[in-house]
Amino acid sequence: MTSRPPPTPSGADAGEDELFRLLDAAARKLVGSADPRVFLDWIAEAGPALAPAFAKQIDPRTGPAGLAFRAMGVAIYNAMPLPEAGFQARRIPEPGRNDPCSCGSGEKYKRCCLPLKGFLELSEYNMLRHVLDALLRKRFAELPASRVDVLAVYDTARQWHEEGEHARAVALLEPWFTGDGTLPGKLDPLFDMLMDCYLALGNERKRERLLAATLERGDRALRAAALQRRAAMLADRGDFERAWESFREAQRGDPDNVNHATLEITLLMSRGEIAQVRERARFWIARLERRREPELAEMIGWLRAVQADPDKAMADTARQNVPGLDRLAALLAAAPAPEACYEIIDHGDAGRVLEPKQKLASVEARWRKVFPQIKPALNATQHGETPMWEAPEAWLGFLEGQPLVWSSIDVVDDLAMAVEALPAMGIDSAILDPLLERGAALVKANLNAAASAGGTLQWGWLENRPALRVLAHRAYRALHAAERGGGLERFIALAEEMLELNPEDHHFLRAPLTRAYLLNDEPAKVIALMERFPEDFCGPTLNRILALVRLGHRGEALACLMDAARPHRVAIEMLLADAPRRPSKDGAFGVTIGGKEEAWDYRAAHRELWAREGALEWLREAWREVRKRAG
Repeated sequence: MTSRPPPTPSGADAGEDELFRLLDAAARKLVGSADPRVFLDWIAEAGPALAPAFAKQIDPRTGPAGLAFRAMGVAIYNAMPLPEAGFQARRIPEPGRNDPCSCGSGEKYKRCCLPLKGFLELSEYNMLRHVLDALLRKRFAELPASRVDVLAVYDTARQWHEEGEHARAVALLEPWFTGDGTLPGKLDPLFDMLMDCYLALGNERKRERLLAATLERGDRALRAAALQRRAAMLADRGDFERAWESFREAQRGDPDNVNHATLEITLLMSRGEIAQVRERARFWIARLERRREPELAEMIGWLRAVQADPDKAMADTARQNVPGLDRLAALLAAAPAPEACYEIIDHGDAGRVLEPKQKLASVEARWRKVFPQIKPALNATQHGETPMWEAPEAWLGFLEGQPLVWSSIDVVDDLAMAVEALPAMGIDSAILDPLLERGAALVKANLNAAASAGGTLQWGWLENRPALRVLAHRAYRALHAAERGGGLERFIALAEEMLELNPEDHHFLRAPLTRAYLLNDEPAKVIALMERFPEDFCGPTLNRILALVRLGHRGEALACLMDAARPHRVAIEMLLADAPRRPSKDGAFGVTIGGKEEAWDYRAAHRELWAREGALEWLREAWREVRKRAG
């Protein structure tokens, strides 16, 4: 069931907008009075004015325009879900050939509306949208107890959601989840859409409450859908262990649910397990083909695409779901070579500053008028916001018409964060990584064109932040690739480059860099780096101790452990515990320094490194000594 575009009358060339206006007006009329004779008299008179282009195309030899509109009115009335009929259609009985026509013209049916039967086909069209547009929001509460088509409710909410009417969609959907009774599986699409609307409104608390209520009150099918959603949410947060727990629980609760296929593929892709993705795609293809259900053909086709090329299949899906993404990829591919359009102002010990030249600064000012620019708080490399994708035509047109804008590091930074914010897989290698490489190339081109070589780009200068953010973003992408099975060398090189440009390391690359050095068996590099940060956060501090142990400098390691005892006690004891319980989140605003969540994250990433060469045994003995000295 769909609502855009509507089925236009057979043989008519009038625009869809006219038919929408006619259907909206018809819905308002029928919400006020469902009397068919009154309605048909009204549409015969008002129809030509509401749809003038269509009225002009009516051949006068077939009769007055009002007759054609009466025939359309019968089709509209028969398809309109009337509030007084429990939001179902109430059909006008079809008369016999020689009976008076039901449209009220006084003519026999065979000479009146019978020849126009099928003139306007609305059986597969969502007329509920027009009815709900005509109703006050307070009447949405009537729907759950009515006989309304749930899929029509979903389709209406989806349309409002896509049109930015998130609050209105929420008002339509929330009544279905009130009370304390069992929630049936037919509410699955409404649940998904309401979760999406809450996300669009930034109402995380309501999302969590809806998820909890659905897990508690949903029947087997709906509870499985809620578990699937929870698994996806946990994966988005990087909590893959609990995401897999939710996925397996959903499988046990509803083993025949075909949506398990897409969720499992998505979870595996998020962890970069490409070989496993192909294997599970093959498994699901065979399983779904055995069901011999025609409606599964599209999913099976997608799984075949995943099996052939997982990254491309995911990218293709993202492009279908995000208008403008394909166009951005094409514009990026055709962008001119990076050009040096910045002045490099050298402030000595305070570092260099990247300032756009006047022509580029003018283009950037115009860019900010068409692009909803959002810069992240503090030193984050992404913001997670997507308003720029709601109507991307203006800024995509600007990119197409202003080649110079592709030489702006600030614009490339905007675009990279906009792509990163999309909840879609497969687009990173296709679009995000090329954007970040272009940003890095722009930074390099401008620094190479500077009158004097060398010098830092310090974070304190606001003008430098887009460049440093792009470079840090690229380094963390390289780290992500290394975690998916790639080599560490690229990440190490990019992190070291960043630390040269920004020695104060505002993007905290030293933490994963010290781990990378340890994985590469280069503990001396950890020591050299940490000389610049004698008092640091949990990860680099404990990695420095581990590096000293590996180098055989155990006395110095013990002294560092004593210094770390107070600020990092929780992390040290979590690291030494044999089977600690995963802690709950420290709070709503990230990881608490010195807290249990920080400790758990460090243990998960580093315990295997400590277990090598007897370092963990040393730590256990040394920690006893430290605690004994502390009394």
